[in-house]
Amino acid sequence: TLLLVAAAYFTTATAYAEQPPEAKYDQIFSSIDNLSVDFTQTMHKKLRNKTTIRQGDAFFSKPGMFRWNFTSDKGGLEEYYFNGERLTHYREKENLVNHYNTNAGLARELKEVVTLVLDPKALFNRYKVKDSKSANQKTNVTLEPRSKEGTDIESINVQVEDSQKYVEDVQIFYNDGNNTRFSFKNPKKAKNDP
Repeated sequence: TLLLVAAAYFTTATAYAEQPPEAKYDQIFSSIDNLSVDFTQTMHKKLRNKTTIRQGDAFFSKPGMFRWNFTSDKGGLEEYYFNGERLTHYREKENLVNHYNTNAGLARELKEVVTLVLDPKALFNRYKVKDSKSANQKTNVTLEPRSKEGTDIESINVQVEDSQKYVEDVQIFYNDGNNTRFSFKNPKKAKNDP
């Protein structure tokens, strides 16, 4: 009996690990409607050879809504809210609120990360899998845009923590040599009640 249970577990675990990334992502993220995480953002600008690191917490909610709270000793609290229609940026130190076009710079990047974390169907409509590897309870996937038109993204590396079932790391590489990395930890997931 123990041998049958072990064989069944191994077969199930192997089948899960061997699933294509699209199926694996859909299985993991279809059960998540809301997610909160702590994050570290690392931005590298090639032209100036400068790296900037910021930290904070973030809250994501389907479909595509978010709040990013960047904390800094130097600049104070900086928040970005997106309610599905409008991006609002608040800077505590200056007591200033701005509203932005959602297709510009950082707003587009923050929306893209939320899509990577919560919406696998939209993700795989826009990106194709270039490479996928699983080891040590982590799946690493490299994505490329299906079309190079209308995007400045060259590729995206996504690392999924398989045992806790969440995106642990996202690194976006741009055509101009810049890149941005978001590392997530302490995920808290929730499913909306119907």
